[in-house]
Formats: sequence, structure tokens, C-alpha cells
Amino acid sequence: MFNPIRVVWELIEFGIQALFVYVLVIIIFIGIIATILYKEKNKEQDWNKAIKKAKIDYIQECTRVDGCRIRKDGTIEW
Repeated sequence: MFNPIRVVWELIEFGIQALFVYVLVIIIFIGIIATILYKEKNKEQDWNKAIKKAKIDYIQECTRVDGCRIRKDGTIEW
């Protein structure tokens, strides 16, 4: 038998479920956008840190008593 109260109640339930899904999707998208913006903002600082670390890693001193030999191609024999 056709019960209009049941139909209305099912429509309300469906609306609540759809609202929950939409709100969840919006929260996920906001989180993704915030993460992307945060990473883009800090990308320059990360590059600067990486460059400084690379410069420190490649600076070496000659520890040989007779000195280090510099070859014609610019490489150093440690």
C-alpha cells in the first residue's frame, strides 16, 4: 500500500545521506587545496635548504701532506 509519510521520511533520509557525502567531499577538497598551497609556499624554503646542504656536502679540503693534484679537466685528485 502507498504510504505518503513513509515516502517523505525516505526522502528526508536520502537528503541527509547526500548532504553528508557532499560535505565530506568538500572537506576533502579543501584539505587537498590547503596541502597544495602549503607545499607551494614552502617549496622555495625547501630548495634553499637543499642548496645549502649540497654546498656544504661538496666543500672538501685537501688533507694530503703533499697537496691535491688538479687535473686538466678541472677534477681534483684527493
